[in-house]
Amino acid sequence: MNPTQRSGMSRVLTRGPPVIAALVMLLGAVVLIGWLIDSDPLKQVHPALPSMVPLTAASLIVAAGTLGALWAGPRWYLWARFTAAGVTLSGALMLFLYALENTAAAIPFSAALAMASPTAVSFVLLGGSLLCASLTGGRARAVAPWLALMSLLPPLIALTGYAFLDRRLYGPGPHGGTALHTAMALSLLSLGTLALDSKWGFMGELTTSAAGGVMARRMLPATLLPLAIGALLVRLNRAGRLDSSLQGPLFGVMMMGAFAALIWRNAVKLNRLHAEQVKAERQAIAEAERQRALAADNALLCRAAEKAALDREKVLAIVSHDLKNPLSAIRLSSALLASRLAGTPGETTLGRQVGAIERSVEHMLTLIHQLLDAARLDAGQALVVAPQLAPLAPAVDEVLSLIEPQATQKQLRLERRLETPLDAWFDRNRVLQVLANLLGNAVKFTPPGGRITVETRRVGDEAWVSVHDTGPGIPESLRDHLFERHWQARETATQGSGLGLYIARGLIESHGGRLWVEEEPGGGARFTFSLPMRPLAA
Repeated sequence: MNPTQRSGMSRVLTRGPPVIAALVMLLGAVVLIGWLIDSDPLKQVHPALPSMVPLTAASLIVAAGTLGALWAGPRWYLWARFTAAGVTLSGALMLFLYALENTAAAIPFSAALAMASPTAVSFVLLGGSLLCASLTGGRARAVAPWLALMSLLPPLIALTGYAFLDRRLYGPGPHGGTALHTAMALSLLSLGTLALDSKWGFMGELTTSAAGGVMARRMLPATLLPLAIGALLVRLNRAGRLDSSLQGPLFGVMMMGAFAALIWRNAVKLNRLHAEQVKAERQAIAEAERQRALAADNALLCRAAEKAALDREKVLAIVSHDLKNPLSAIRLSSALLASRLAGTPGETTLGRQVGAIERSVEHMLTLIHQLLDAARLDAGQALVVAPQLAPLAPAVDEVLSLIEPQATQKQLRLERRLETPLDAWFDRNRVLQVLANLLGNAVKFTPPGGRITVETRRVGDEAWVSVHDTGPGIPESLRDHLFERHWQARETATQGSGLGLYIARGLIESHGGRLWVEEEPGGGARFTFSLPMRPLAA
């Protein structure tokens, strides 16, 4: 369990100060009204008990307002400092007047100001705690909970006297007694001050979700057991239902029973927590073992995949080499055959057949190069490029002249929109390969009578080359798959190998550029790639 995690008690404590402040302010206001209209029921809880004097009621209202301001946030801290100082001064002033009472410098004062000495001491400590809580210094705030705890002692002594019916603990002294509602209000204000920050000193240890915090909270009610049991026995004795000689032994027996029940309850809770901890540890160990096993399996799979990729590259290299040799022989033979047919009667018919052979050879060589490029990309390797600074327009014109016969045959119009001069850093042969692929696809999918436009322009530090057509376009749901290996739309699955765009993207990325597709507003698709206009940093 994380020791720094706060328990539900800390969340409850954060709601306590405003409620306490409201109740105490209401109590103080009721008492002041009682003095204004001279109503004894509003001044004292019972005619036989001490009354709350107006100065005490006013000090309680100010202290409650200070507590509410501190709970509201830092923007009220300055106001809280003044009011907290006022609470401290009210108690200190009364103690000062009491100290001068039997001297020649004695100062007479009204009975309405005569709060009990323990009450004055409690106000001094409580005001000091609130003042420290309003300061931003770490040391000053660290003192606040201890002063609040000390301010709790005088009203707690008075409440003990009320519980045990012992007037010596609360009754009228030289300067009056502590009223029951005064003791209760001061106790609430002290507890509310402690609740301002659940991480203050000992409060942090009490509100944590760690085992120590859980134990402390469960043992906290034990602090009230002696008070509750003692008060019960005293009242039974006063009522004549319990002999005085039995009070002590019965108190001991009841305390032993209460503590035994409390210890048993805590033992059950701690045993349950321990069982949950052991279960969590076992689950963590099992999960760690499973993760280690998965990591080992993944390592084996990774090595196997790397070996398979390496073996595939070797096989492709061997196959491509072995295929290129017979293709070279076929190319040479077809060239020799074409030269021999020159001027012969069958030149026209046989020349078309020889041309078909040469085109098939070129197509096979293109497929072999595509397979080799795809294998490098699959292995996570960048394609080899040798970029140089060169103008883009001649390269575009060269590809357009190569593709023009196919476009003319399909009655397509080719348009050029070339920004000149426009130089870029690129490998001429590789960029020609990319453009040939994009233009070939445009010719393939644009219906007769359509238009294909090639555009170059400068955008920032990049040169952009776009190929857009008036074809059917590409649905948005399919665009993310266009550049995947061997992917083809179902309608065009028989019109290519599915490697062209995959390799084109790899080639452009090897230049340090990007390749993407967009939908044309008037229909069709626009493929755009970018090229750097200066060498990439090493």
